Amino acid sequence: MAHITIETGSPTLCMTTSIHVVSPVDTGQDSDRTLYLLHGAGDNASTWQRLTTVELYAQKYNCTVIMPEANRSYYTDMTYGLNYFSYITQELPELCNRLFKMNTDPEHTFIAGLSMGGYGALKCALTYPERYAKAVSLSGVTDIKQRLHHMDMPQGMVKEMQAVFGPDLQVMPDQDIYALAAKRLKEPDKLPSILCCCGSEDPFIQMNREFAAYMQETKFDFRYVEGPGSHDWLFWEEHLRTTFDFLFNDKTQEE
Repeated sequence: MAHITIETGSPTLCMTTSIHVVSPVDTGQDSDRTLYLLHGAGDNASTWQRLTTVELYAQKYNCTVIMPEANRSYYTDMTYGLNYFSYITQELPELCNRLFKMNTDPEHTFIAGLSMGGYGALKCALTYPERYAKAVSLSGVTDIKQRLHHMDMPQGMVKEMQAVFGPDLQVMPDQDIYALAAKRLKEPDKLPSILCCCGSEDPFIQMNREFAAYMQETKFDFRYVEGPGSHDWLFWEEHLRTTFDFLFNDKTQEE
């Protein structure tokens, strides 16, 4: 396996940004699969590599894992800020396809993330279902409206969210996971398979349960895994295995 850190100027972001990649490029063989793995708020492009065993799973499944930088953007083209959704969905794949021997077949391309990155992964897959066969959200923000209008949100975070979503914190249909899922149901031949995992002590547990209840009544191939744990790396490391089982073995640990 090769661990590669890229520092590159981004035309979309108009700044230098980081990308971490683990890939079987050193074997001389083409990678069989591609996974875009998104970080959470407060983390960066290096965090998955530093705090989990993702490289071992990438090696086991001959998979190129791409871990981009998104700061605290909620993987959104921000109202007062940078166009991170366009960067993640447009510029990033084009750049990585030029640099690595990646499998670009949509049937072998996946996206996953935790917390803010779980929201981002669902948004990417539901916006562009023709690009990703499967998506995974670990402890994800599945209801962005609920998150933005939480009574206990610190004032500093309110200002931060206003930079992303606008001064009135108004969520557009293309930013709402429920609205995107409903839109996709009008095109049932383009439904990515989705896995959501959340810990029973996680502050996002209720929104994940509600989202699971909604999705399980639709035509999506949707799976939900809940277990002991909080909003922390112990839970995410444990369910990294669940993620790779779902992506590459078409099962989850609890099945």
